[in-house]
Amino acid sequence: MRFAFLVFANVLIFNSLAVGQHFYYTPNTVAIPVLVQKQDFGVSTGTAWGNGYDALELQGIYSPISHGAIMLNGFISRSNEVRSNRKEGAGYRFFELGVGAYHALERGSASIFAGVGQGNLYNYYGNENFSDFRVRRYFVQPGLAYADTYFRCGLALRFSRLSYPKGQSSFDIDAQELDAIRKIEEDSPFFLPELGLNGGIILSPFVLA
Repeated sequence: MRFAFLVFANVLIFNSLAVGQHFYYTPNTVAIPVLVQKQDFGVSTGTAWGNGYDALELQGIYSPISHGAIMLNGFISRSNEVRSNRKEGAGYRFFELGVGAYHALERGSASIFAGVGQGNLYNYYGNENFSDFRVRRYFVQPGLAYADTYFRCGLALRFSRLSYPKGQSSFDIDAQELDAIRKIEEDSPFFLPELGLNGGIILSPFVLA
């Protein structure tokens, strides 16, 4: 059994559904595990920041059986002040569960995961105007990870199907924001490829990335 605790920090780049300090989707970090045997597990935590928001992430991966694993991810960005309509911006909460298989390599492992996540995205525009959406994402994620005594790195490509099954919005908001919401209504679901890269120094049992 091996345990790894990963500490990371990320700068997330908004996709085309972002408008100013409000946004309608932002990806969480792509988790790239190094699993080689039954009962291997890892926990990672970190912060993310971008244009007008900050976030906290928590991820966990565990292998209860040989060549099989489960993945849990959580992502929360500035929620309390926004959701109480005290500050303009976006509040985002997203949680997901995945299951997968892995194959140990000489140094590292190859893996593939699939899963589903759901969350809530709340934008406050001022003057009691808001939008509130349920966000759902299905994903398939192949990945490759390398690890030796002092260093680890990984590469994964997450293929996501993103939808907004439920939502509501004020109409007296900026035209750009309304255009983004109309895009969601007209074009959903969205299919997004998301590339994940990581690397870090191993200070057992921690990994500084």
